Amino acid sequence: MEEIALKDLDPRLIKQIEDARKTLDRNPAHAASVLEGIVLRNPGCLDARRVLRQAQNRAAGSKGKGLGKLFGSVTNLSLTMGSAKKIQKDPKGVLEAAEKALSANPANSAAHKLLAQAAEALGLRETAIFAYESIRKIEPANTENAKALMQAYIDNGQSDAAVKVGDATLRVNSSDEGVQQLIRKASVQQSINKGGWDEDKDFRSKLKNEDEAVKLEQASRAKTDDAGLQSLVDAALERIEAEPENVNNYRDAANNYRKLGEYDKALEMLNRASETEGGKADTTMERLVIQISREKMVKAIAAKEAEVEADPENAALAEELNKLKAEERAYRREQAKSLVQRYPNEYGYRYELGELYFEDGDMDNAIKEFQMAQRNPKVRINALIYLGKAYKQKGFFDLAAEQLAAAKSEIPSVTEQKKDVIYELGECYENQNDMEKAMVEYKTLYGMDIAFRDVSEKIDKFYKQKSGNA
Repeated sequence: MEEIALKDLDPRLIKQIEDARKTLDRNPAHAASVLEGIVLRNPGCLDARRVLRQAQNRAAGSKGKGLGKLFGSVTNLSLTMGSAKKIQKDPKGVLEAAEKALSANPANSAAHKLLAQAAEALGLRETAIFAYESIRKIEPANTENAKALMQAYIDNGQSDAAVKVGDATLRVNSSDEGVQQLIRKASVQQSINKGGWDEDKDFRSKLKNEDEAVKLEQASRAKTDDAGLQSLVDAALERIEAEPENVNNYRDAANNYRKLGEYDKALEMLNRASETEGGKADTTMERLVIQISREKMVKAIAAKEAEVEADPENAALAEELNKLKAEERAYRREQAKSLVQRYPNEYGYRYELGELYFEDGDMDNAIKEFQMAQRNPKVRINALIYLGKAYKQKGFFDLAAEQLAAAKSEIPSVTEQKKDVIYELGECYENQNDMEKAMVEYKTLYGMDIAFRDVSEKIDKFYKQKSGNA
């Protein structure tokens, strides 16, 4: 399937799109309705899809800001179970299904991801990039999406854009080797482009060593299919034989085994790396081992969830699923405690441990960790919010209000997170029987989003009581 420029559509469709664009401010829901049909009939027209997404976002009032962290919810992973086979079998059908899901909620990250993957299968590279970029706006901290976007940019020859995304991602997650590898791949592409190698038929004559040319070409053009990944693994294993003390070779092999889903082999590579002199001093290695181990567990849970969904009456399967979830949770807790004990001044680790305590209902230990975690600027706001909610769970509504008010003041724009904070703050005041302060918060939220939780009912109830007492 080829992407179609707006100008190449039927003139009648172009007029409909332009008319819809003009009504975006007045009636975005109507514009979205018109554009949905056009996009479904012309899936290769990215220009129409862009206008459609504008209409959907305005009609939805930007409700919903994503589906959570990669490991924060196993349920989110199950949303796309089996999607790889569906995309392989019927990419156009998946593309349509994803678009319909976005009609209901344009902030549905899982639907954007399916749209991107289906578009890639259909050869719609620009559409795939647009979908990955949409996820990045919804979930700017989603490292896995950042890597997918970088790969899409590289595949489309946009190496500068790939490097830009990679640099921004490393500022948040400096230890992610996958991002570093993609930056290296994009840098190779930049060198090729700047050197004019694509214009020279004698590509290899530009390099002194033909073997180096082959490796460079593979690195810059390798796709993420199994064959391409296996060739990268084989190359890394060869380098390990030649340079057994080079930690980067083990890391490259591990990352590509990880992409192949061969988690045990990836962990074996990292264990071997940790035995080298450089590996013993590399603190990022330990973090990567934890990430891959958890990824292995989460994938096993998602697969078991699919089995349970197919056979819901099977008690043995349900028990196996519960056991896998318990093991995954115990591993997360064990590793979080270990990291905090060994790196007490790494406050990001304390935040992660605090989250686990909070989810377990252990508010005292959660409060202790969140109090320390707010010293880290990267997690400060989230730590304040959790701290407020933990105090609220204990019934310490005055202390909770202090933390939530501080968090509210530090969130600059109207986001789902800020709405949540305002609502929680209002409830704290309400629980203190200070309805005047509570209504200030509820009214603020009402003005932002009338449909947020039950804020509309709270406002109505307050005024009915007020008029009844008049």
